[in-house]
Amino acid sequence: MFKRLAFSHFLCEEFCILEKGASSSEIIGLVQERLFKESIAFRVRRVRGSISPQEASSLERELNAKAREAGLLVDLENPRSTIEVVASEGFFLVGRKICLSDRRRVFSRSGGTKPFFHPSSLKVELARVMLNLARVREGSVVLDPFSGTGTILIEANELRTIPVGLEIDPAMAYPSLRNYRWFRAFEVCQVLGDARHMPLRRVDAIVTDPPYGRRASTHGLESLRVYEGFIEESSRVLRDKGWIVFLAPSEMPVEDFLVSRGFRIMETYFIEVHTSLTRKLLVARS
Repeated sequence: MFKRLAFSHFLCEEFCILEKGASSSEIIGLVQERLFKESIAFRVRRVRGSISPQEASSLERELNAKAREAGLLVDLENPRSTIEVVASEGFFLVGRKICLSDRRRVFSRSGGTKPFFHPSSLKVELARVMLNLARVREGSVVLDPFSGTGTILIEANELRTIPVGLEIDPAMAYPSLRNYRWFRAFEVCQVLGDARHMPLRRVDAIVTDPPYGRRASTHGLESLRVYEGFIEESSRVLRDKGWIVFLAPSEMPVEDFLVSRGFRIMETYFIEVHTSLTRKLLVARS
């Protein structure tokens, strides 16, 4: 499950949390109790400038040198266990790295790598977050009714779901096929159609970024009407206890309409795009 994440770097088994003034000998002693016979290497990471790069490098060298002196098997090239020392404000978190996330692969599909790109395209890491918030699983039918350049559908394909895209604009729908071919997202089903009149019967999850009239056109319709039509249809096609995750401008009053159509709002997150625009990410369940 951890490999699905896009914003996390790695997963650790926590050993301890120490005050920032803890000595390197104290850190080594705690590790020595757990991993006396394994080859190890210490890595020091900083969070938000808690220590300087020079301090981090110095502490890492000191930890590895003193670990050797203490009789630990230090292998900087190919250790059996990597001990992560994360320096944050006021404390050190010490743990053993268990696995990496899928972050690098996710970012390899960012906007600049696509054959077809549009300024309204969703960031790939946010698309992955939205799919995770929708609790999609392998084999789930995932619908994006405003599929655009296909970012959400490509990520849904990576998660081994059954991705279905609906797009009203042929100038977006047809070029998006180039992106699916480029990223080998051959399972994507792209449909030309209107999100207010979905030619579908039942889906497991809906994950989407509807247009709101700035970078993406609403084709002459008032933005709120587009959202209301999409939510109305979503209540029809989404299975019982299915998840719907979508973005909206922070000032758009869609919550009452969601609730009136039988959805329960489970989570809301606010994302500042720039000084004049904040968007909200709504997570709801049917």
